[in-house]
Amino acid sequence: MTQQAVTTTDTQLSVSEVSELLGITAHTARYYERAGLLTVGRSQSGHRAYDRKTVERLEFLVRMRSSGMGISELNRYVDLVREGDSTTEARLQIMLAQRERIRTQIRELERALDTTEYKIATYGGAPGDLRSSGTHSPTGTDTATPAASTIPTANDHELEGTSS
Repeated sequence: MTQQAVTTTDTQLSVSEVSELLGITAHTARYYERAGLLTVGRSQSGHRAYDRKTVERLEFLVRMRSSGMGISELNRYVDLVREGDSTTEARLQIMLAQRERIRTQIRELERALDTTEYKIATYGGAPGDLRSSGTHSPTGTDTATPAASTIPTANDHELEGTSS
């Protein structure tokens, strides 16, 4: 979902429309409301009605949660937002810590990708081989040799638990 998709939403959306737009389940959307992280309006018939700002807030919550921010930390952040401008510094600190967690995750995923590319090359495949994944490396680094710290020191049989 792109920021453009959210900002062009001028009408109120149902929970199923928001779920489809953000790529989440309706249960997940309702969960954020029940957890007190989101206030969702109601239509005249009593159904949830998400306006543009609510969809943007939900997208933020989903992105933070999917990148490892815990519910308690999300609650803390939302509480700070509700307290107003005097909490800007505390919110900044939360976002700085979250950015570092995300950067750490990216580094770990890049190492895992390097190791995977190494194993693909070991089995006769080429870096960026499209036979099964259908995509190129998202980092744009199609090298077969991982960083020295990720090269397996045991042979494949020891790693896979086989003796043949």
